[in-house]
This record gives sequence, structure tokens and C-alpha cells, in this order.
Amino acid sequence: MSLNKFTIQKSFAINAGAGSGKTYTLSRRYINAILGFDFFREKGFEDIYFENLKQATTKQIVTITYTEAAALEMKERIFGLISKILSVDSLDDKDADKSSILEAFKILNLEQKNYVINTLQQALVQSSDAKISTIHSFCLDILKTNADIAKFDSQVDIIKDDEKDKLINDSIFQTLNNPKNKEIIKEISKYLNLFFIDTIFKKYATSSTFRKEFDSFDENSLDERSLKFLLLDLYKLPDVKEDYEILCNRFDEDKLEPKYKEFLAKYIENYFNFNAISWGELSAQFDVLIQFNRRPFTQMKDIKDNVENIKSFDSFYGIYQPINKEKEALFYKKIELLKSLMKEIKSLYDSKLKELGKLDFDEIISKTHEIIKNVDLNIKYLMVDEFQDTNTTQYEIIKNALNKDSNLFVVGDSKQSIYSFQGAEIEVFNEAITDKNYISSVEPMDVNFRSDGVVLDNVNKIFEKLLKTNNEITLIKQNYEATPQALKVSKDEKTNIGTFRFLINSNVEQTEDSTNEFEQIAKFIANIKYGKLEEYKHINELIENQQKAIAVVFDSKTKMLELKSYLAKHNIECKVSASENFYHTKEVNDIFNLLMHLQNPKDKYYKAAALRTNILRYSDDEIYQIISKDLEIEELNSLKNEFDTRILSDFVLFVYQKYSFKELQNYFSDCEQRKANLDKFLFKVLDYENSNGNDTYMFLKQCEKNIYFSEVGEDEAFFKSDNLESIQLCTIHSTKGLAYPMVILANSDKNVYSQIQSDSIKHNSFTLVSNNEKKLITGFKVDNYEPMCFRLLKQIDKLKHLAEKKRLLYVALTRAEHDVIISANMKNANIKDSSYLGMIVNGLDINPDDLFNKDFDGCITNLENIEISKESKILENEEIVLKELKFDEYFKPISATNSSTKEDNNATKLGTITHKIFELYWDKFDEIDIELILNKFEIIEENEQLKIKNSIEYFKNSDVYKLLKSGVEHRFELEFNYQDKKGFIDLVYFDESKAGWVIVDFKTGIKSQEKEEKYQKQLEFYKEVLSDIGMSVVGKEILWV
Repeated sequence: MSLNKFTIQKSFAINAGAGSGKTYTLSRRYINAILGFDFFREKGFEDIYFENLKQATTKQIVTITYTEAAALEMKERIFGLISKILSVDSLDDKDADKSSILEAFKILNLEQKNYVINTLQQALVQSSDAKISTIHSFCLDILKTNADIAKFDSQVDIIKDDEKDKLINDSIFQTLNNPKNKEIIKEISKYLNLFFIDTIFKKYATSSTFRKEFDSFDENSLDERSLKFLLLDLYKLPDVKEDYEILCNRFDEDKLEPKYKEFLAKYIENYFNFNAISWGELSAQFDVLIQFNRRPFTQMKDIKDNVENIKSFDSFYGIYQPINKEKEALFYKKIELLKSLMKEIKSLYDSKLKELGKLDFDEIISKTHEIIKNVDLNIKYLMVDEFQDTNTTQYEIIKNALNKDSNLFVVGDSKQSIYSFQGAEIEVFNEAITDKNYISSVEPMDVNFRSDGVVLDNVNKIFEKLLKTNNEITLIKQNYEATPQALKVSKDEKTNIGTFRFLINSNVEQTEDSTNEFEQIAKFIANIKYGKLEEYKHINELIENQQKAIAVVFDSKTKMLELKSYLAKHNIECKVSASENFYHTKEVNDIFNLLMHLQNPKDKYYKAAALRTNILRYSDDEIYQIISKDLEIEELNSLKNEFDTRILSDFVLFVYQKYSFKELQNYFSDCEQRKANLDKFLFKVLDYENSNGNDTYMFLKQCEKNIYFSEVGEDEAFFKSDNLESIQLCTIHSTKGLAYPMVILANSDKNVYSQIQSDSIKHNSFTLVSNNEKKLITGFKVDNYEPMCFRLLKQIDKLKHLAEKKRLLYVALTRAEHDVIISANMKNANIKDSSYLGMIVNGLDINPDDLFNKDFDGCITNLENIEISKESKILENEEIVLKELKFDEYFKPISATNSSTKEDNNATKLGTITHKIFELYWDKFDEIDIELILNKFEIIEENEQLKIKNSIEYFKNSDVYKLLKSGVEHRFELEFNYQDKKGFIDLVYFDESKAGWVIVDFKTGIKSQEKEEKYQKQLEFYKEVLSDIGMSVVGKEILWV
């Protein structure tokens, strides 16, 4: 018989499937710990162990959760349950907890009942002492309580995230611009662009776990022999033994020269010896030509497949290419140089924290880890929720916080470990639950109280097939994979209800009349909302009653606004959760474009953008006249005077009021969200001024970076609206722990590997089967050579990334209470295994042809076209006089001056993006998918894509590009701010032969003498500025791309 899940008689773990009631279990076990016996018991368990009381005060019970919100919810649940126990007789019979409380009291005698009442009354009084918190709060409490041992100032503040980011960025900048590091940087920069690997610098500065592992990595971490075995294990060469024998026998039969057999043997041997030579090159060396349209092979076509099997080794050439010992040694030398920079960054960052009298979360964890063995915490019960999100250092703290009599209880679900980007390690969970020193057993919780039977049946089938280890991998532990668990319905009546269906957009070719996936999702939701789909009447009723009804979940945030715009066409409001699109909203871009113009009046791009805003609202024709004739605009001059005489926050408020800019948002269906965003922008200005003074230039530069080029997003302002709760657009990550009546998985055909960053430097960890040793390795290319560590990392990255995407799919599907809809675009019946759709189709054994042709029973096909007349919005303030509004509901965020009739504006936009692509990806052009990059910048039009691709080719064929590839010291987007001279230089590089810097200015468009003369003046200006700040300029050139 399995264990009573609420028992406190032993330390154990619970593997809790989605929707199985973890908080319910934790809260009851907490109360058992306070009482010291098994007051709450599962059905069928009678022993209460009252004679062996193990009671604890609230101070002696530690409960660790993943977030502060979860900690607060847990505390409310526990002490709310205590209140219910103390007043059970007065509870309503419909109260969900009443029956379990009465059942718990049932077998107690009067003395035991009185003990329960008295003890829980005391616990309620001590509720403020309860240690229910995140791991960071738990550790901070340890440091403050043991300040003398930790040498810790108990008055220290915790640094805020934005302040922390600024300190780290400053530390990185100082280190990379320190003259003492010039030679180191020059050496490393031949292979890595240090200004674009700040992610690993930040990780080193803020993660003690990563820092410890990275510091230990060197040439002795894995010897060449071990690396070879690992590569052979992870990149299995095809078994061609039989093919080889067939070919050799056939060559003998046909009396071919011995060199043919010798060629085959050498070709295969070279690969296994990491000395690969391509089929073509080795053929030439042996003077053999195996082609089936040439004699003697015209009569041997029956062995063509055998030849192709062996020839397929060439697809592994990059892995088994010859090992260059010189470059391998050079790689490790650069790693040591990189470490020295990282340590300096960390030291600088620490000193800045100390100077401010602040700590970050990493320092809290590190200091606690240092002292934890030397302090007595008197913990009787330690319970950890969401244990799958723990990392190595945190688990070591948890273990060392225990004494010999402590009781450890952990609950988690490996299938829901989706936060590796925040440092969570599923490997810790998988290893810990088998550690008998701390965990006596692992108990399953597999009854799902959330979902209907049809949903669970499909989820079980999918993940039974999906969550399997790869039997071909033998040398590394696959502890990065989750374990499958069949979920059961909570009630028999739920067994055969619910739906799991497909919304397929089958477009062989894109035409003007064809729909895209998001149009189809919007059409589907409109059919539900307007009562056209009887099978989803229950969802329709929820929408009518403004209750939570539908979540459209995405793997990433990039497509949410597009779907929102299609829903708006059907008069459907939605809430966009965790969209991180604040800087991409039209209203924020409007105020930003106006401010950028006033900061840089001569910039025609921002002048046109400012005029087109919904603040000034000039027409395209008016803007064309103003820009082409360089006309003075009195309105702009007046605003410039105000801008120059006010602090920024005061000016923003002035614009809001003068132009009734907030009231203007009432024209839009999502007006409340827009107005909240404008408030948030004003608060951001105020926050910046409080921290940095009135530095408008730097504030706007930061905004510009966030709008156009930053990987970092920010959520729109939060506001509450009953109308928006019914339909929500969210990332899968943001839905963790939540439930929705219907879940629509959007963009399911997307290849999940497309998200693996093509970073110039890679790092990852794995565990060896042989000695259970964890290894973290790092890798980057040395010139065009891939060191063995880099080759290994490419496959480790793919394996672990795919494993996490499987878990993300599990989280998405198990959010649904009643209905799951899988939405996808299909251009043909070929479905990638590495897409969510492919995982689902393979798991359910669905024929892709049936899905594409919509012959599969689960396809939704009966959607009606619903024509909706737009509701016109009327402004309440009749005194506001506005020019006619001419704008769409949805704007591409990158296009601040979107105008199909004005080629100059579009050319400026494309030029800006082209420059940024050069800067970010110049050293990766041969290995990245340019289409993905263009999509990232929202360049969709084919002619625009072609222009940028052509520019890239011009750049790659230039002498400047060859110099960059040779490793010259250089800087893209060199910013200057000297004596009121501000701006950016596209590129500077150091010419060693002339001992000075060369300025390069990229220009897109058609070259002309007039333009050359104009731009030469610009180059002279750049030269003058750089000379003034002490840089020796030995050349300048315009590079037309």
C-alpha cells in the first residue's frame, strides 16, 4: 500500500502530476507537523501516531516556495484551514474542506480533540512567525539571524533588478574599456565579439552555481580521448558494416582494382579516427570515381543504396573533422583570458554593491552556502514546493539546514520544470529523489482534479511516447529528461467528456484571399462568442458572463499583438499577459518619436515619425512636403521651446494635457490598456530622473534600444477590466499553476530548435554515467575551426533544449479544464518532429495527410464568416478639437514611419535595421538563418527582405568584412557624447600598419557623387570628434551596401 501523503512519520518526496492538488497536500501536512501526529489522513489510513507526538512551533517548520506570491497563497491557505478546523461546526456544508476536517476528527477521543484545538489556537497566534517563503527570503533570514558568523550587515538592502542590471552593465563596460585589458581584449576579440556575449558575463556575476562550474573548466576537464568517446556516443555514425561487405564482395566479383576497397576502408576509418576527409576529396586522392552513370558502375545500380549509406558520413564532417591540436590549445588559452575578464567584472560588481550597501540574491545564496554548516537552525520540518525548480547550490543549502532529527518533504513534478533560463536544474530533482540519505521514498500524486477525461487521455498518450530516454546515448546521464506519469480523472463522470481538436490552416500557397493562422484563430473565437458552435456553448456562456474562458498560449511573445489585432476586427477584447510589448505599443512609440525629434531636430527620420504620431496627426502628403522642402513648423518650434525649458517628466505631462493625448486613446477598443501604458511611461521618466537626474539624452537612448534592438522586453502596464478576463493571450511560462476552460496552443508548427541562440559562445552541463560527475563545458570557434568542446555543446544544447520544450508542451496542454485546440499552419503534410505539432501527431499516431486535408475527425471545419460592424467610440470631452484620425489598430513596432507611399522613410527604416544586423550578426552570417533574423525585426515584405539580403552580400564581399574576419580590433555603433557633440559611428577598426583607427560609414541606397560629397562632410565631423577625445584617426571611408 502506498504512503499516506499527509504523514509526518518519515521524510519522502511526492511526484505530483499537473492539477493533482499540491497546495492541498502541503497545507494538510503543515498542520500535521504543528500537531505532531497524523491528524489528516488519506482514505484508508487509520493510524494517527498520537502516542509518539512530534509537534513543532511555526518557527520550527520551514516551507519554501518558488515565488513570493506562492508563499503568500500558501500561508493564507494554511492558516485559513486552521481557522476552519477551529470553527468546523459553523462551516457551510458546501465548504470543500468541511468533510475532510470532520473525517480527521472522527477517530479522536475527547482529550485528543482538545489537544488539537488548543495547539492550533496557539499556532494561529504565532502565524506571524511562520517561515513560509522563497529560498532567497529563507537564506536572508539565516544571514540576519547569524550576522556575526556571516560577517553580515543586517541593515543591508536588497538591490532592485533594474539597478542590478545597470551595475553589471557598468562593470562590463569598465572592464572592456580598461586600458590594462587592451591586449587581452585584442586577443579574445579575434574570436569573440565581447560586447555581445554580455549574457555569459552577467550569468557569471550573478550565479554562484555557474561561477563555480565555469571556474573549474579547463583543458583537464575532459581529455581528448573522453571527448572523442562522447562525440561518438552523441553523434552516432550509421552502421555500415553490412554495406561495406556487400560493396567489397561486389567489387571483387566485378574485378575492380583494389584501390576501390582501400578507398572505402580509408573513408570509414578516417571518420572513426576523427580525421575525416570528404567523399569527393578522398575520391580524388585515391583516383576513384563511383558514379552510376559511368562505367563500370552503370551495371551496378543495385548497390547504389549501399554506397549512399556510407557516403552519408559526410553529413557528420563538422563533428569528425581532423583535430587541430594547436587551435585546441589556443582555445583553452582564450578561456583562461576570458575567465580573467569575468573575475574582474565580478569584482567590480561586488565593489559597487558594497559601496551602495546592497546585496543581490546571488550573494545571499552564496553567503548562506558558506555558513550553513556552522549554524543550528532548529528545523524540525522542512518542506519544499516546486522542487523541480531548485538548483545545485540551493539544494545543498536545504540539505545542510537539516539536523539528524529533521523531517524533509519535497513535492514537485519533473514534467513541469520549465525555468532553466532562471537557473532551475531538473537534474537536481531527478538525482535528489533517488538519494536515500534524505528521501526514503517517492510517492505519486496522479489524480488530476483540473481536466476532463478526453484531455487527460490525449495528454497521457502523447507523453507516454514523448518522455522516453534515448537508448543510443550511453555515456551521459539523461537526467535532463522528465519521467512520464499517467494522470487519472478525479471523478468517473469526467471520463468521457472534454475535447482535444485541431484548427489547421492549410495553405499550399499564400494568396490575397488566403488566411493566416491568427485570422483563423480569431474567426474560431468569434464563432464561439457569437454562438455559432453548439459544442462550445459552455465557453460561450463564460464569455457572456465575463468569466475566464479561453487562453491562447504561445511559446514566445512575438506574435501576441498580431492575434490581438485580428480579434479586434471581430470586436473581441482580450488581455495580453506577459507580452513584454510595452515598448512596441503605438502610444509609447508616439510619445517616444516626438521626444526623439525634439532631442535631435535635424534627424529627418524622427521628424517624420513625430509628425505622423497621433499627437500631431499630419497626413502623409503634408509630411512629404515638410520633409522634402525642409519646412519650418511653428508647432514643432513651440514644442521645442517647451522641451528645452522643462524637465522631461514635466514636458511629458504637458504633452498629455495640451494634446489630450490620454483622452484620445478612447477612440480605441483597448483604450484602458493604452492609457495605463502612457501612465507607466510617465512613471518610468520620473523613476529615471530620481535615480539619474534630468539626463534626457541617456533616457531616450535607453528607450531607443528597448524599442528597436533589445532582446529584453517589458510587460504592458497592468490594469483590471472585467471585459478582458474572458480571453487571454499568454506565454506558456506565464500560465504555470493556472487553469482555463479552453486552451488554444498557437503556432504549434514552429520548429522549437529555431529558438536555440546561435551564440558566439556556448556553455552547458551534463553528468557522466561512469562516475556520476557533473561537467560544465564552454566552447566557441577559433577562426573557422570548431574545438571538440564546441562540437559536443551543439548536441548537448539540442538535447536539453528539446527536453525542456517537451515539458513546456506538457504545461500548456495540462492548463485546460475542458477543451484543447491545437492551432497550426500547414503548407504541406510534412510535419517536423521538432515542433509541438509533430510531437502531438507522433504521440497520437495521427496521419499528417489526414490532418493537412482536414479528413481527421478531430479537425474543426465548420466555421462561419462573421461580419462585424465596428463600434464607434465617442469622446466624452466635447471641447477637444482633433484633426481627422488616420491610423490602423495594429502597427508593426519597428515601423515608426510606416508609409507605403514615401520611399525615403522606408529606406531609412531598412538602413537602420541593416546596420543593426551587421553589428549583431556579422560573425555568424555563415551559420545563422537570415530569415529568422529578418522575422525578428519584423521585415515581412519579400522586396524588403531581398534588399537587406543583398546588402549583407555586398558587406560580405567588401575588404572591410575581410579585415573584420581576420580579427582586427573594432567597434560597431561607437557612441560619442563630447562637448554637446552626440551620435553614433557605424564602425571603427584599428589599422595596425598605420597605428590608428579607420572610420567606416555604411550607406544603403544608390551611390551618387552628390551623396558622396555630402557624406564626406559627415566623416570629417566624426574624425574631428574622435581626434578631440584622443583617438588617432588614420582613415575614413564610406561603404556602400
